[in-house]
Amino acid sequence: MDNFHEEVATKYNKTPSMILYGLCWVMIVLFGILAMMGLSSLMALQFSVAAVVYVVLFGGLAALIWFKKDNLRVEYDYTFTNGDLDVGKVFGNARRKLMTSLNMKNVEMAGMVTHQSFQRFMNDNSVKKHNWFVNRGANLSYFYFQKENQKHENLKHVIVLELSDEMLTMLKPYLKFGVWQGENAQAGPRF
Repeated sequence: MDNFHEEVATKYNKTPSMILYGLCWVMIVLFGILAMMGLSSLMALQFSVAAVVYVVLFGGLAALIWFKKDNLRVEYDYTFTNGDLDVGKVFGNARRKLMTSLNMKNVEMAGMVTHQSFQRFMNDNSVKKHNWFVNRGANLSYFYFQKENQKHENLKHVIVLELSDEMLTMLKPYLKFGVWQGENAQAGPRF
């Protein structure tokens, strides 16, 4: 029988990001119209450096906002299957990017970010930190590991995730003994 659980971390309060997302669309349209006006003056054989700068500036701003607007509507999905945790970043409910696939046997230390064991990683510059959550006040947990087949053998990673208690309960037995730090410490089977 497979152990499978999937969940999505979304913002608790989506109103500010939705307002900014709407504002992005207004700016795209406005900058696009301004770029087209500059382009029409160029097409009317009234070439000037100012018109070229006008087209490039406002066209570039419209394009930049177009490509960055989905960063305002980011969610993370977490999929756990038989000891493997896949973390994906979803942009605007349209595109998904796999951030990592982590086998629980490769985790060297894990726990809640409120636990004192997490603080030692925050000051360590040799550890690459990844914050893959959307709500700062959520129940955040961390996982410290070294990637397999990595060119830089000494580079370790810490990922901070927004996992539910159900997901944590499901993945804790797959961790090695003594890896989980903090309250309700639960270790995997002893072999």
